[in-house]
Amino acid sequence: MIIERTRWVTVQDTRLTRLTEGKLVRIIVRKQPLAFVRMQGALRAMLDQCPHQGNPLSGGWVEDCHVVCPFHRFHYDPITGKSKHGSTANVPVYAVEETADGVRVGFPYTSISVFGYKLW
Repeated sequence: MIIERTRWVTVQDTRLTRLTEGKLVRIIVRKQPLAFVRMQGALRAMLDQCPHQGNPLSGGWVEDCHVVCPFHRFHYDPITGKSKHGSTANVPVYAVEETADGVRVGFPYTSISVFGYKLW
């Protein structure tokens, strides 16, 4: 049986607790560059790479609830990762949990289980 799971990783960066509404910050988590944005009071995380040409999204801004790539002005939804105009591929997004202990990011992974034994 194939099982979809989430591996939670704690992010040890104080900039996240001070991140204000509509601002972006780039943080490397598990060797992945992530762009964090606080939007409508919630912290969101997306891969800090525009699928159009690979440029970082963290240098951009927020407009109409979308993160705007600073190079070619493509708009991406930080909740779904979808391009606003459908003009390019989507950006991978990651689940974020904010607790009193800090911030955790969820990385999806797939495992295989046979008769209750996790093989992978």
